[in-house]
Amino acid sequence: MTYWKNKKVLVLGLGRSGVSAAEYLVKRGASVLLSESSQPNESRQADIQKLKELGVEVEVGGHSKTALDFAELAVVSPGIAPGSDVIRELEKRNVDIICDVELAARETKIPIIGITGTNGKSTTTALISHILATAGLRAPACGNFGVPVLDELEKMPDYLVAEISSYQLHYTNTLSPKVAVWTNLTPDHIEWHGNLQNYREAKQKLFAQQKANQYAILNEDDPIVKDFQPASEIFSFAVESPDHAIQCAFMQHGFLSYRIDGRTQILCHQDDLKIIGKHNLENALAAVSVAAVLNIEFEKIVEGLKSFPGLEHRLEYIDTVNGVKYYNDSKATNPNSTIKALEAFGDEKVVLIAGGKDKHTPLDELVYCIKKHASDVVLIGEAKDRFQQALKASGFNSIHIGQSMEDAVTTAAQIGKGPVVLSPACASFDMFKDFEDRGRVFKHLVRTQLEKLAASR
Repeated sequence: MTYWKNKKVLVLGLGRSGVSAAEYLVKRGASVLLSESSQPNESRQADIQKLKELGVEVEVGGHSKTALDFAELAVVSPGIAPGSDVIRELEKRNVDIICDVELAARETKIPIIGITGTNGKSTTTALISHILATAGLRAPACGNFGVPVLDELEKMPDYLVAEISSYQLHYTNTLSPKVAVWTNLTPDHIEWHGNLQNYREAKQKLFAQQKANQYAILNEDDPIVKDFQPASEIFSFAVESPDHAIQCAFMQHGFLSYRIDGRTQILCHQDDLKIIGKHNLENALAAVSVAAVLNIEFEKIVEGLKSFPGLEHRLEYIDTVNGVKYYNDSKATNPNSTIKALEAFGDEKVVLIAGGKDKHTPLDELVYCIKKHASDVVLIGEAKDRFQQALKASGFNSIHIGQSMEDAVTTAAQIGKGPVVLSPACASFDMFKDFEDRGRVFKHLVRTQLEKLAASR
């Protein structure tokens, strides 16, 4: 661990990771200045007060020259883009710029299991943590999902199971996970990274410092991921591809299976899982791959797979109203996530609620999937006009416009078909605090409908 006494550290951002980093460093004797570009809302005032009581200097409403000149090291919240003025100014001063995950990697010898990818990161992270816990190991889910990774260091777990975003990976340079998982890659966060190649290279940084005795878990079904050749040992997983690899997790006649050290283990049938859809089979096989390389007992892997309940806002079943099932997939913040959600219902036509903060990603594949899997679409948010135009251009006209989530749920109920699936294919920030807020509003509205129906009977 670093000797922090009197070292000057600038923390950029008052989000969860920034607060966590500031607390961690000041408790170890560092001189910490936290700088937040915006004016914090009321809910952040408690964080500011706590930090000040610990001895952290806090400035808000902009990054001052004093703060920039102060920094010997900068710990950056992942939302701050590399082309931003504050990052350029720090680079001019030759300041080492890192994120909280990189700081944790420098501070501990606890083995890290790192998970990245465009989609499936959170479910895969949670499932790996769940399987390891089932096997009696302390392996908290942390990082971009759950609690910040620095919050877990003092608890001395057996493993840190960390979801790591492309934003965070951009600000790493020594991170070397014992096991690194890459779930998939589709266009996303292009505005932040500048182009798809930069986004891809950010994901690959998870593997850049790995050694030959560490593991890379790669999705054989993804055309970009499968061609990646890291220095570490590869263990692949695939739902569709042939099970030709010496070390791999795969589907066999509907059963999740894996092969390692010359033996094949058949685990459980896909119908035994509580999570649905092909994308969740990918997530499950990625988790199986990690368990396999860590030599987790076969019986514990099966127990963990069967008992995992899934995550809130990830194709989460809410309830049935008037015979129609409602699902909350608010975490689907890009078209590819929504495509996977729609495909999970097979031949059953859904009523899709979509739209939100437009990422301006291509819609051709999403439109094709909607035409195949949806009877109707209810559009909301900033993206509704572009989505409507794309759907109509394809000949799909069963489109309804809602001015609010309440409008959308009411409209979906009036359509009277189902299942009804909230899977927005967009970010949430035009109408909601975040995707969790969006999902919980949706669930509340569905349950309100159910209460009204019960009261009327």
